[in-house]
Amino acid sequence: MVFTGDMGEPREVWEARAAAAGLAVGAGVTRRTRLLVAADPDSMSGKARKAADYGIPVVHPAAFAQMLAD
Repeated sequence: MVFTGDMGEPREVWEARAAAAGLAVGAGVTRRTRLLVAADPDSMSGKARKAADYGIPVVHPAAFAQMLAD
């Protein structure tokens, strides 16, 4: 999984949450990426465009936090 954008809390906090849930965090979107957490899921940033090209889901940080809670 990959994070992009300013999510209100430092990226390190989000990465630590993901790692605690057993998820591998990458720096960039590749074909092996399974989820992109984007501060603005509707943006067409480079990471978001690449995720769309690869069919990778893009979610808002609040949705990701809910996924972790569930």
